[in-house]
Amino acid sequence: MAKDSYTEYLKNQLGELIDQLNISGLQKQFIKSRWLDQMMWLEKKAGESQRKHLRLRMITIIGGVIIPAMVSLNIDDGNKAVKQTLFWGTFTLAQVVAISAAVEEFFHYGERWGQYRRTAEYLKTEGWQYFQLSGPYAKSASHASAYRAFANRVERLIQEDVNAVSEDITEKSKQEDEGADNAKEAMQLSVERRNRRVEQEAAERAEALAAERALAAERAALAAAPPLVDIPEPPFARPAPIMSEPPIASAPPQLELDPAGFEDDEEDLPADFRPPGAPILARDEA
Repeated sequence: MAKDSYTEYLKNQLGELIDQLNISGLQKQFIKSRWLDQMMWLEKKAGESQRKHLRLRMITIIGGVIIPAMVSLNIDDGNKAVKQTLFWGTFTLAQVVAISAAVEEFFHYGERWGQYRRTAEYLKTEGWQYFQLSGPYAKSASHASAYRAFANRVERLIQEDVNAVSEDITEKSKQEDEGADNAKEAMQLSVERRNRRVEQEAAERAEALAAERALAAERAALAAAPPLVDIPEPPFARPAPIMSEPPIASAPPQLELDPAGFEDDEEDLPADFRPPGAPILARDEA
C-alpha cells in the first residue's frame, strides 16, 4: 500500500510540473503519454520484479537450510504419526524449493528488476534535467526550445531498453538451444560409451566362457583316459659298466752290466746268470 501511495504521489507531482511548463498543450500531452506513463510503468514493473525475485530467493535459501535439518532429525520408530508428518513435510518443502528455483530461473525476475529500474531512473533523470533546464539542456532558453531534444533523448532511452530486452531474450533462446544441443550431444556420447562398455563386457564374458569350456573339456579328457601303470624297473636292466682296456704290463727291469768290469765279475756270477757264449770255468765243471 505504501508503494502504491508513493507511485500515485510521484505521478501527481510530475503531472503538475508538466502542466506548469511553458509549452503547448499538445507537447504536454506527449510528455504525459510517452515520458510519464512509460516511466511509471517501468517503476511499477521494477517493484513487482523486485518483490517476486526476493520472495523466490528467500524461499529457496530458507528451504535449502531447513531441509537438511529435517532430514537429519532422528525420530523414534514408535511415534509413526510424527515420523509420517516429518516425511511429508520434508517432501513438500523440497518440492516448493525446487519450484521456486525453477520459476526464478525461467522468468529471471532479478535481471528484469535491474533492467526496469535502470531505465526508469534514466527517464526520471532525463525528465528532471529537462524541467530544470540543466545538463544537456543548459544552453536552451526555454522548455519549448528544449522540447525536441528532450523528446529525442526519451525515445532513444526507450529504444535502448527495448533492444536490451530483445537481445536478452534472443541470448537466452540461443543459450537454451545450445544447451539443448549440448544435452543431445552429451546424451549421444553417453549412449555410445554405454554401448562400448556393453560390447566390452560381452567380449570379456565370451572369453571367460570359452576358457571355462576349454578347462572343462581338458578335465573330461583327463578323466576318460586310462590310469597309468607304474612298472618297476628290473634289477638286470641296469646298464653294464664300461670296461676299460687292461693296462699293458711293463717289461722287467734289465740289469745293466758294466762292459768294463764284465770280465772281472764274470767269474763271480753263477752259471745261470752268465751271458751266452761266456767261457765255462773249471769250477763250474767241478
